[in-house]
Amino acid sequence: MQITVEVTEERVSNLVRRRIAELFSDDARFRETGVRNLLRQIADEAAMTAVRSARDAIASELPAMAADAVRRAVKDDIDKAAKRGLGALRKLYAGFDPSKLLPEQRAWLEKQIAEAGNKRNE
Repeated sequence: MQITVEVTEERVSNLVRRRIAELFSDDARFRETGVRNLLRQIADEAAMTAVRSARDAIASELPAMAADAVRRAVKDDIDKAAKRGLGALRKLYAGFDPSKLLPEQRAWLEKQIAEAGNKRNE
């Protein structure tokens, strides 16, 4: 005796779609299945291959990229420090008006600035 069962391609396709949806659903019964583990392995291998090829493609550029990143980081740190210093100076000299200096104060300030300039030039 021979029994022949005909199943349309659409029906098989729907069955496969439903099964895949089950396997990748949030249902705890399907979290640790062979199919999921196999697909995880395939995805992990593909990701590792992509990362390795990307690393190999930019390997010659890495030193320049690192130097540029360090330069930018240092510049940003200097800018932040300068802004903090400027903020501190603004607080320190709040209300300072050079036009209200007494002649003795002005002479002292000019002397201090001149000495500081001379020290830097030496």
